[in-house]
Amino acid sequence: MNYSFKTYFLMLAHYNQWANQKLFSILTTLTEEQLNQDCRAYFKSLMQTANHLLVGDLLWFERIKGGVASNYALDEILYPQISALIPARFEHDQRLICFLNEYDEAAFNRLITYIRRGQAYTEPLIEILAHLFNHQTHHRGQMHSMVFQLTGKSLELDLIFFQRENAHFYK
Repeated sequence: MNYSFKTYFLMLAHYNQWANQKLFSILTTLTEEQLNQDCRAYFKSLMQTANHLLVGDLLWFERIKGGVASNYALDEILYPQISALIPARFEHDQRLICFLNEYDEAAFNRLITYIRRGQAYTEPLIEILAHLFNHQTHHRGQMHSMVFQLTGKSLELDLIFFQRENAHFYK
């Protein structure tokens, strides 16, 4: 099979949604104390890390769409309650899938110019998307470790498990 950038990034977007749903389904079973416990990670707790992921996604999405990125701090807590964070996370995951579906193959090669901390940057969309999905995987791995630390439960979040079950989403 020939993979296009569109196919590849749609696969990652669907994987991202799938992995987030699996991870967040476990978060709903935890107490508020567990969700906010300092697990000695960079963003300390599950809630802080989950909020950071959403903030990062929102900032990048605004840049990709050509808007001025919000002034969120990377450690800002947009949703202190898991009951509010989950629908925001899932809505954004779906918004990203819809956005990628609208693009033709040529659009993935365009350059994105944005301002961060007063400095202008120009980067190819494909590199920004690669960063966005890698960032998700990186911090989701940290969250998985925190879940295991708190509960002893391990999740199968590897991309290959998604690919075996869900190729119909992107092929």
